[in-house]
Amino acid sequence: MTANKQELPQAIQLGASILFELRAQNVQLIDLRGIKDVTDYFLVATCESEAQMQAILNEFHKEFKANKLPSVGVEYKEGVRWAVFDAGLDLMVHLFEEEKRNEISLDRLYADGKIVELDENDFVKKTTKKKSSEDELV
Repeated sequence: MTANKQELPQAIQLGASILFELRAQNVQLIDLRGIKDVTDYFLVATCESEAQMQAILNEFHKEFKANKLPSVGVEYKEGVRWAVFDAGLDLMVHLFEEEKRNEISLDRLYADGKIVELDENDFVKKTTKKKSSEDELV
C-alpha cells in the first residue's frame, strides 16, 4: 500500500523528502490519528551511522525553519542510536540505527495505526534525468 503524497501534510512530504535525499532506509509512515494524542504521524527511518543521523537532524531543523513549519525540538544523545525530531502535532520523526530499530520496534508498538512503507520515487525529484518528449505531453 502506498501513501498518496498530495493528501499528506506538508511536514510529512518535506520530512520524507529529506530522509530519502540523505539516504535513510526503510522509511515508514505510521498514521496515529485517533490512537495517540501527542502527534498525528510518526515517520520512522533507519540510518547507517550516527553521522548520517546528525546530518538528517540538521537538515530537518534547517528545512523546517526555512519552510516555517513547527519544530518543537530534538532528542538525541551520542551512542543511543535513536533520535527524535519533534515537529509538533503533525509529526514526530524517529531515526534509528538498525539494531536499535529492531529492539524498539515502533511498528509493533503502534500496530493499531496504519503503517505505510514510503517509496523514494514519490518524494524525491530526479534532476539528473534529461527531459524526453514523452515528459512534455499533457
